[in-house]
Amino acid sequence: MKNADAPAVKREAEEDWGKGAVAMSAAPESGRNRIMIYGPRNDGTYIVEFKTADGEALAINVPVGETRVLKHFQERMPYGLFVPDVR
Repeated sequence: MKNADAPAVKREAEEDWGKGAVAMSAAPESGRNRIMIYGPRNDGTYIVEFKTADGEALAINVPVGETRVLKHFQERMPYGLFVPDVR
């Protein structure tokens, strides 16, 4: 069952990605699960995107005061984190 609120979060984040967001990634690979950290945007916020190999995605906007841990991980995984499908 999908979270009814997730699509609204994703749409809001997608609209803002082109507005000052710095994507620390290479071209996305298709067919793989991935977690990406985008930012900082002009307002200091970050966006964390979770994307499945099937193309479903959830993006979460992280406010300025909560970004310290994201900065730490973004420095260590500038091309995102690919997550294997374990079955």
